[in-house]
Amino acid sequence: MRSYRSNLSRSGGFTLLELMVSIVLVAMIVVILAASMRAGHRSLEGGERKVEWMERLRVSTRLIDSQLQSCLPLTVQEEKDLKRSVFIGARDAMTFASNRSLFGGRKGYAIASYRIEKDEKGKLALYLKETTIGMENTREARLLDGFDDIRFEYLQSAKIKGLGGGGWSDELADTTHLPQKVKLHLEKGERKFSLTIPLRTRKPPGDDPDEESGT
Repeated sequence: MRSYRSNLSRSGGFTLLELMVSIVLVAMIVVILAASMRAGHRSLEGGERKVEWMERLRVSTRLIDSQLQSCLPLTVQEEKDLKRSVFIGARDAMTFASNRSLFGGRKGYAIASYRIEKDEKGKLALYLKETTIGMENTREARLLDGFDDIRFEYLQSAKIKGLGGGGWSDELADTTHLPQKVKLHLEKGERKFSLTIPLRTRKPPGDDPDEESGT
């Protein structure tokens, strides 16, 4: 009779210990699910930021490529018999005339000035400032940011004005002719990118950098 009542009592509900164990298990399941949802949300946001960053990089490099491909061999008269190319190239800046504009599309001629500066986070950013030739208007945009290293290099001929070997340099020594190619270096963490852009200009007779280097 006592055994029957004991079994009846147990089948009628949970003990306090069983109830506490159940609550702890439910709480653990809720915590695990919440952590999984947060991790999934962060992963989704990180993926979206990466896609956005890659798209911005692709669009910006295409813009730089198209502007340089449309570079104009303009010169300015400094003295009576001395002309200087509008193209000015340095490691952290580049200025040239182009018939392609970021703001005006394919219409109009512009002076494009690229410069590299540190942003508020100490990272490097690439800016573009455009001035339409013949008009007093200047527009500016930040193309890239968040990089550890951004720099320009220029391939110039050794046969023009005897520049002593020519080749790649982060300073354009020849001030009368356009460079043959421009290279943009980008570095962000372990990621390194390099974009080489040939300029559509006529080379001097017999001038071929690949022949000079034996490649």
